[in-house]
Amino acid sequence: MKSTGARGSVWSTVAVIVGIVAVGTVVAGLLHEPQPEPIAIPGCAEVIQPEDLVRVNYAFVIEGDADVSEVPWRFEAKAQSMTDALIAALPTGATVDPDPFAPAFGFDALAVRQSLDGYADAFGTVTVGDRTGTLTVTVWLSSEPVGPCFAGVVDERSTQADGTVLDIQDSKDASRVIARATDGTRIDVSANGVLTLEHVIDIALAPGLRASAPA
Repeated sequence: MKSTGARGSVWSTVAVIVGIVAVGTVVAGLLHEPQPEPIAIPGCAEVIQPEDLVRVNYAFVIEGDADVSEVPWRFEAKAQSMTDALIAALPTGATVDPDPFAPAFGFDALAVRQSLDGYADAFGTVTVGDRTGTLTVTVWLSSEPVGPCFAGVVDERSTQADGTVLDIQDSKDASRVIARATDGTRIDVSANGVLTLEHVIDIALAPGLRASAPA
């Protein structure tokens, strides 16, 4: 599968396998290291600090636990309706050129059926006004809980009225949002060189991208 999005992503897949905070505190105490002020992330009740990540071992665990037979976007009608929803969520006047290796911009049901993980990807080059950049959208299913935030990876967490959780990362030229909807849909949207954070959030919240949305 050709995803460059959520698979293996620190945001959505890091699972801490030892007592991070406890071990970090013990090590720091033994070495008499001063403890830095903890980093707070808006909207995050629990934040894993950078020093905790380097002091102990941790593992990357694939978050998505649905196989191909469970995802509705393996069918052409659902993949097309998701593509339509994605295009509709783009800002007015945006144009998209597909990836050179893809026949068109959007989700490919055949590629999903041929995959092992049930992820669906759409990526291309987007132009809005005088700005051109890349857009990558990855959709998958998971029953895993939202989990803590990781300092340096998430800038802000926002919980919507319907329970959807958004993990937001924003910089001058790039924005990324991972939406975790209550129906188990995970939507990872990354834009580089084009689209505002508000545009990226609009895409991540598009109802038609969710597994529960009718085709």
